[in-house]
Amino acid sequence: MTQPDSGSLTVQTAAAADALLDLRTARILAVFWQEARTVTEAARQLGQDPEELRYRVRRLTALGLLQHTETQARKGRPMKRYRVVAQAYFVPFEVTRHETLEAYLAQIEGEAAAFVRRNLTWALQRNGEGWGLRLARGEDGEIHSKLALSPNEDWGMTESGPALLSFVYPALKLDLREAKAFQRDLLALFRQYAGKPGAQTYLCQMVLCPVNLP
Repeated sequence: MTQPDSGSLTVQTAAAADALLDLRTARILAVFWQEARTVTEAARQLGQDPEELRYRVRRLTALGLLQHTETQARKGRPMKRYRVVAQAYFVPFEVTRHETLEAYLAQIEGEAAAFVRRNLTWALQRNGEGWGLRLARGEDGEIHSKLALSPNEDWGMTESGPALLSFVYPALKLDLREAKAFQRDLLALFRQYAGKPGAQTYLCQMVLCPVNLP
């Protein structure tokens, strides 16, 4: 069985770049990452129609992103197994339709923002009507605006409420050492929960970056 290259693959064509930037591709590649699988096995794991997935696997193979590793003879259609061609893929922006890094981020963040808005609205409306913004002074002495159902208190974390957080804090004051420690702590906390097989899917968005004030 052919083993995937231990290094990375830099894509050279716009078609391969477009395929890798499609979020559906990442889900498909993940199934073929650790071991070679048939389309039927992958479809079962992904919960997709095998024929629809077969079309995508053929396309990814033609683009050089998946490889056919072996064919097992049997009655009817032979069983072909596929695996990723590398342990990492690199997509230079010059082979994408995005002219700059900022243009790429604008599209990705726009799509993510729409997804966040849609699901936050759904989650909040399930918990009541009459939402508004409550502006008050926080423990740090700054004035903050928070979503609330009452003018008298912020809508906080309760045992009966949903697991929901949505806030932006643009004035966190850290030196580089503290910022790197915060970065490590956030990622460690995320990894602690990322592999859990819970019943409900949750959106998690984390952003930490230095602010370049004009």
